[in-house]
Amino acid sequence: MALMGTQKARPAHWLRHNRGALPSIIAVVAVAMFWVAGAIGGIGILTDARSPMAMLTGPYIGLAAVAVSIIIATLALNDIARRYARTRNRR
Repeated sequence: MALMGTQKARPAHWLRHNRGALPSIIAVVAVAMFWVAGAIGGIGILTDARSPMAMLTGPYIGLAAVAVSIIIATLALNDIARRYARTRNRR
């Protein structure tokens, strides 16, 4: 509905013009879900460990997953910010 020359933003219209940013947005959402799942029940895995080897390797795997998620989030947010700044500079 047009109201004095402005229209409501449509998600399909935005998606059509920003299709290249979709992988970065999906990556940020996936990293956020990973962090929420880790905050809710990630430490519970360590209490269920039966062997000392499982108790030693678990934190290293978790640390690697955290490091990779931080790298992915940083790259994705950098890509989104670059795309947003490029479109703002064109206007």
